[in-house]
Amino acid sequence: MRAIGIIGSPHKNGNSAYLLEIVLKVLEEEFEVEKIFLKDLEIRACEGCYFCEKSGKCVIEDDMQKIYPKLEKADVIILSTPSHMGGIASRLRTFMERTWPLRKGKLEGKIGSYVVVGRRRLGAAISEIEEYFSRLRLIKIPGVIGYAFKEGEIEKDKEAIDNAKKLGERILKMVNKKLKRD
Repeated sequence: MRAIGIIGSPHKNGNSAYLLEIVLKVLEEEFEVEKIFLKDLEIRACEGCYFCEKSGKCVIEDDMQKIYPKLEKADVIILSTPSHMGGIASRLRTFMERTWPLRKGKLEGKIGSYVVVGRRRLGAAISEIEEYFSRLRLIKIPGVIGYAFKEGEIEKDKEAIDNAKKLGERILKMVNKKLKRD
């Protein structure tokens, strides 16, 4: 089984990346895990050309071409982002828009969750991610919300750290139940 953490933060050691790492450590018990740090990749914005509407593939040749097969093979997809101005990080928004070719059931039934960290009022970021998962027909598991601003402040948010561990445990339980049924 595979779990992918998509990191939208511009900071590898940022607060949202820190909480994602906790979730993935729990999942390592039963999953092959991979972190994809969007800042390290060249991902151009969607051009709205609708080429993918007919072909099922994106015409833009960039690093998203490497990510599409990973998403299709994953059992779990976790999006991690700081909340900037109440919404998600721009890199994550670009990534989400570029998954348009996968929306017609290619990710259906996979587990989707999130890690969002910000100072306050994170609702828009969470709504964006949950709507995204709905459009791709993922099974949504409520994610982790952390409150921090400067690098390292998340370590003081003991509730968020505990919830990150619990998210990993919930995903493991859910997957094990599903395997028993199949």
